[in-house]
Amino acid sequence: MSDKVEDILYQAHKEGIWEEVLQVSKSLDGEGKHFYSYGDKIEEAYKIVKTKKEKGYENKCLGNKARRRKR
Repeated sequence: MSDKVEDILYQAHKEGIWEEVLQVSKSLDGEGKHFYSYGDKIEEAYKIVKTKKEKGYENKCLGNKARRRKR
C-alpha cells in the first residue's frame, strides 16, 4: 500500500469515516471514472465523504442562516 493511501485512511479512521470512504471507493468503479492509481481513487472517495458530512452538518446544526448566505 502506498503512503498516500495509508495517510488518507489513517485520517479517515481518526475522523470515524473510514468505512464510508471504502464504500464510496468501491462505488466509484461503476461510474465510468478512471483513476490513475488506487491512491487517487481513495482520495476522491475521502473528498466525497467529507463534503457530504460537512453539508449534513451545515443543514442540521446551522439552520437556514448558513444556507441563505451561501446562495
